[in-house]
Amino acid sequence: MVEVPQRLRKPLLIVLPLVLLLSGAVVVVFVDGAMGGGHAAANRAQLKRACAGLLPYEELSSLVPDEVEGEVSQYGTVLQPDEQSRSLVNCAVTWPGYGSVRVRAAALVPTMPMSVKLEDIAAGAPDGEGSYEVPGLTGRVDEDGRAWIVAECAGGLDGQVRDVSAMYVTADVDLPAPGKGKPAEHLVDFTTAVQVANGITEMQDCGGTPLAKPRQLIDTYEAEVTADPDGGNIRTVRIDEPGLGLKKCRGLGKRAGFPGNWTASGDMQDSRLLSVCTATVWDREDPTETDPMPEADAVVDVSAVSWAGPLGRSAIDQYDREGDSVAFQEGRRTKVIREGEPAELALWARSTCAAGSTYHRVTVQMEASDFYDYSEDGELPTLSEGQRTAYSQNARKLLDSYLTDPDGWPRQQRCHDTEILGEVEGWR
Repeated sequence: MVEVPQRLRKPLLIVLPLVLLLSGAVVVVFVDGAMGGGHAAANRAQLKRACAGLLPYEELSSLVPDEVEGEVSQYGTVLQPDEQSRSLVNCAVTWPGYGSVRVRAAALVPTMPMSVKLEDIAAGAPDGEGSYEVPGLTGRVDEDGRAWIVAECAGGLDGQVRDVSAMYVTADVDLPAPGKGKPAEHLVDFTTAVQVANGITEMQDCGGTPLAKPRQLIDTYEAEVTADPDGGNIRTVRIDEPGLGLKKCRGLGKRAGFPGNWTASGDMQDSRLLSVCTATVWDREDPTETDPMPEADAVVDVSAVSWAGPLGRSAIDQYDREGDSVAFQEGRRTKVIREGEPAELALWARSTCAAGSTYHRVTVQMEASDFYDYSEDGELPTLSEGQRTAYSQNARKLLDSYLTDPDGWPRQQRCHDTEILGEVEGWR
């Protein structure tokens, strides 16, 4: 078997988009063998050597099949002096017809390849079965079923064009994991991603505390279901209710002085790089049962999200591509409400926090039932000047209360020197 040479503190390269420079020949290791069994010992030994020895051998060795010999594909060797690459590791171990382990790691420059928008990372986000997270890890399961995490590397990664202090790692383990269903499978994915991240951090000696081995997987998925043939009477069913009443989110809505019975929830990642909180006055199981019902112009839903360091740049880029960033809507202001658009205003700000430059985005949504009355001439409905001003005032109250909440994420992360960046109208 041909082995890929390794050098202490230098990881393998990845072949990914935006790779700046690849070094070394592509090395693909194939081990052919007839089917029939008796390959378990060789496959375990192969697993231990593969991918620069970064895979979690203790967790995976008992899962490798016996029926066929494994095949290892790994790209590149090591970076040479003065060579630079965004890539760190790209490796796969496959047992044809019986499963595989695939891992990738890349320096986090310039932005994340996975979305970190509120709409995609909040509990109940519309990515179906992909809504999983692990306490203590910055990461999720993407729509393709791969676990991704972000790991800090405080001392900086070698071989990069610029100073890079974080990496993203993906892992997809297609093996019969112990336990039941998707949660058990994704827990193995996260365990593998953490092992790879910690191995790279150790190889590069870039500082920081190793990520803890994942022990618990939280399912944040929720679904709307109905038993009516006409699709009416839709109700929300949550597999789990993660972060409901979470301490860091508990004051959202209440501390700003908005009336109503607020319930808040948030992410459970306990991350220095990311925090998500949402709150509502609506009854979470059946909004029609909300008591008291909010009056017109009342604030009914709010959110607060913070992204630090490289995740902040990613969030800005992702909102900008959809026309929802401050830069895209700078100087624009309208009172026209377009039918079907959320009556929501976002306020952006930037602070310096424990993990560096950090973006905050808070949103307020007001009870808009009276806004959608068309005028007799058929023109679109508009907000009054007072209603539009109320949006701005409410968003600022929410931001101020979020930043000063003694139990909130910004205070936990010692955020200071906040700069207001501007508003984004969600109804444009």
